[in-house]
Amino acid sequence: MLKELVMTATNFPELYPVDGAEGRLATVMLDQLSTALVENLHLPMPRDRRLHKLAEMLIDDPADKATVAEWAVRIGMSDRSLSRLLLQEIGMSFGRWRRQLHVILSLQRLSKGESVQAIALDLGYESASGFVTMFRKAVGKPPARYLSERNDASIGFIQAPSIRLAEKE
Repeated sequence: MLKELVMTATNFPELYPVDGAEGRLATVMLDQLSTALVENLHLPMPRDRRLHKLAEMLIDDPADKATVAEWAVRIGMSDRSLSRLLLQEIGMSFGRWRRQLHVILSLQRLSKGESVQAIALDLGYESASGFVTMFRKAVGKPPARYLSERNDASIGFIQAPSIRLAEKE
């Protein structure tokens, strides 16, 4: 609902009547925003064409355990340049970015009812416990508790984060 409110509000004139329909809708939107769950599940996408290619390959095969040096060779740059450019463009290291990708992909699948075991193996973890450890470090709690608390807070509705690659320049 909040998404639809925001999309509708983008079409309001800059100086809309506060006591009209636009004002009432804006009030509802602000009420909803004030109670919305706040999460740090942003996955920034790089703009550099080589890093963009890296992001596409990781999204296509998130279980790939290649090192930074191996990824750098695949996209035609040095590992130091890859690390430096990633920090510059998205503000996080390769390892942190890949972990964030895994968290978002796992939430998409967990919200559909898939098992932690299946997700862990599909993401390249040796075991479910290794995956749960990574997830706990990333979001502060294990997957089952995280989803349970989100369900309780949102009255049974979970919208998993989505991943979209930015348009190439």
